[in-house]
Amino acid sequence: MKQFAFSRASRLRLKKEFEAVFDAGNRTATRDLVTWHSESAGKEKKIGLMVSKKTGGAVKRNRLKRLLREAFRLTKEELKEGTRLIIYPKAGCAMENLAQARKALETVRQRARLNR
Repeated sequence: MKQFAFSRASRLRLKKEFEAVFDAGNRTATRDLVTWHSESAGKEKKIGLMVSKKTGGAVKRNRLKRLLREAFRLTKEELKEGTRLIIYPKAGCAMENLAQARKALETVRQRARLNR
């Protein structure tokens, strides 16, 4: 069960970590999400979320972040080692449940060629 843990080590938290992904990473856009991604020398796969107030109120923004974190946690084994991923949901993002969030992340992984 430990393989599905979502620890602090799985999150991009510092400004310099975000800037490193923005500077060295590539950008991929889908209908609902804009993502930046890069690879690092480490093995840990990390995610960072940026959700604008244009997305909706605090309740909607927090729910969207929870859905995306859970979708990442469940599917991070399919990512390449050392992947750093920043996700920015577009205004009007239509994700309502976990299945839709997982499908959106799968689309991003395929377009960005981040699958193992």
